[in-house]
Amino acid sequence: MKNNFGFFTLMIFVSFIFHSCNNSNNNNSTNNNNNSQNEKKSKQSVVDYTGEKLVITDKIMYDVQICNEIIGDRSKNNPDWFWENLPTPESDEFIKALLDDAINGKLKTYYYDLTSDCESFDEIAQEDLKSYMNSVMTYEFEVIDSTVKRYKTIKKQVPLTYKHVKKLRFLEEWFVADGVFHKKVIAVAPYFVIEYPGFETYNTVYFWIMINKN
Repeated sequence: MKNNFGFFTLMIFVSFIFHSCNNSNNNNSTNNNNNSQNEKKSKQSVVDYTGEKLVITDKIMYDVQICNEIIGDRSKNNPDWFWENLPTPESDEFIKALLDDAINGKLKTYYYDLTSDCESFDEIAQEDLKSYMNSVMTYEFEVIDSTVKRYKTIKKQVPLTYKHVKKLRFLEEWFVADGVFHKKVIAVAPYFVIEYPGFETYNTVYFWIMINKN
């Protein structure tokens, strides 16, 4: 009797394990399918979205501070690193690459017009790109050399680098699709901070960069 009871108990246990494994495999299969579908959805670029959407605004322009100098430690070691700030060294690498690709023509660049309504953009032609970048990516100021009897004026040139980019200017479209709020980046512009000795800081934007357009 004990042997029969033990065999019966063993069969129930095996049946339970087999059933659990099947459910686990089914759940894994379902999860994998869902993950695969979610990955496909996530891979669909917002820029290429062609479905129905509710456009909140077809253009909004604003500046985003990416270098918060109030934060002493701009690395992710600081718990407040994300407050109006991109962490170092990631921000330096990103801005360097962005400027290099714009200057070298890997990314399309467009003239920045302060009076533009941003309905259309005037592309900087490849044959003009080098001369234009040379003209805007260096600024000049004069200093007085007081080490000589007759004071002499010296012109100094300062090349603009990633260190001069403290903000990024974004032009975006905002819309809602499938119950999700989206920001579509149309263009981004490096916002240069220029310092002249004895004068207030001067801020300027020279060109748009189209990141999401071929």
